[in-house]
Amino acid sequence: MPPSKFVETLSGHTESFSDMFPTNKERVIVYVEGHSDVSFWHDILHECSKGKNIDFDIQFPSKKLTKGKSAVLELANAANKNLILCIDSDYDYVLQDDTESSKIINENKYIFQTYAYSIENLKCYAESLRSVCVRATANTNEKIILSELVKLYSNIIYAPLLWSIYFATKNDTTSFTVGNFSNLVKILENPDIHTQCKSAILDINRKIQAKIIELEQTHSTDIQHIESLSEELFELGLNKDTAYLFMHGHTLFDNVILMILKPLCRELRKEKEQEIRKKAKDSQEIGDEMKHYKNQIQEVDKVLSTNTNFKTCFLYQKIKSDLDLYIQNFN
Repeated sequence: MPPSKFVETLSGHTESFSDMFPTNKERVIVYVEGHSDVSFWHDILHECSKGKNIDFDIQFPSKKLTKGKSAVLELANAANKNLILCIDSDYDYVLQDDTESSKIINENKYIFQTYAYSIENLKCYAESLRSVCVRATANTNEKIILSELVKLYSNIIYAPLLWSIYFATKNDTTSFTVGNFSNLVKILENPDIHTQCKSAILDINRKIQAKIIELEQTHSTDIQHIESLSEELFELGLNKDTAYLFMHGHTLFDNVILMILKPLCRELRKEKEQEIRKKAKDSQEIGDEMKHYKNQIQEVDKVLSTNTNFKTCFLYQKIKSDLDLYIQNFN
């Protein structure tokens, strides 16, 4: 008796299950700094290795849950094609070979870095922020051109960032540290969205101008070095418009971008809710539509933390080029 159509179909499906088991791929161990880095490096490694017989196993550098950049870099001498290290750059990319750690990171072909200060900077990529707001509010009204606002902010912080990097090249940990810089450039209060955040931006600019005058007075002999450093960093992609990508990442994420996005998204949600109330025929429809609306949106900090619309950023493309070359030469 010939098999039924059902049995034939089931047999075909059963065979297809074998495709779901991992094949014998060449295994590469990838050490990253922490939990928040896993998805970023997984995504870019997966994108770069499509069609290749490589399995990237992302781990932390210690069995004791020890994490962080220093723990990853302890394995620098062991890095090879089957054991790669993926880290935030911090200042190491812009420091080039000015410090021992930056030299190791920039010269080792099995150490991959973000080039931006951290992954958080990429998540705050200026051109992606409008889509973050849309996801958080389901409202496409562009109250502020965020890409232009971030560019303005970036231009303002450029000068003190140069000083901060300069002191790092000298291993000077007292004159003007990363922490000093970060405190200087934070937005401290919720900015007024209706005035394009003008007061908050002007306040930061005022504090920065005062600090630059102070630094130029107390370190007058270093001004020429700052100008030379500016030219060197320009070659690496750091200029007035991109400075925000090279500043301390968590400061940018928590104390600048979210400080702008939170009140902006509140306004955009209010607009959407007013629209619902205006169009609904009765209280029942208002309640139903409000519930549906709130189910479709997320808090903006969650949306920003999962933002991946930074792939056109030149620094992301630089990471991808490094990984493409590594995978191309893998065998």
